[in-house]
Amino acid sequence: MSINAFDAELQHFLDGPSRPQMILTAVASALLSEDLLAPLDLNVVDACLYGATRVITDGLPAVVAIEVAETAARALPSIHDGETPDAYALRLQTIIRGMR
Repeated sequence: MSINAFDAELQHFLDGPSRPQMILTAVASALLSEDLLAPLDLNVVDACLYGATRVITDGLPAVVAIEVAETAARALPSIHDGETPDAYALRLQTIIRGMR
């Protein structure tokens, strides 16, 4: 691989979303498949987070997977009383855009 090809691949990697961003994007997307009129439940968010984390960290060393999962979990906002999954997903997407 030439230096230019390596530089291009590295830039592509750096420009892409981080793994915590990928996890949270998957959580937001999964929440949109929930009953959009029912108030959001912490168990639903946890299940979405767990599933996304398992898929996105598959194959990573355990220490890296744990750090990625913890970073994603720390970024989750609190659920407001009566908040619907789509409203939470929208707030989550705003947080994702601010992450790196």
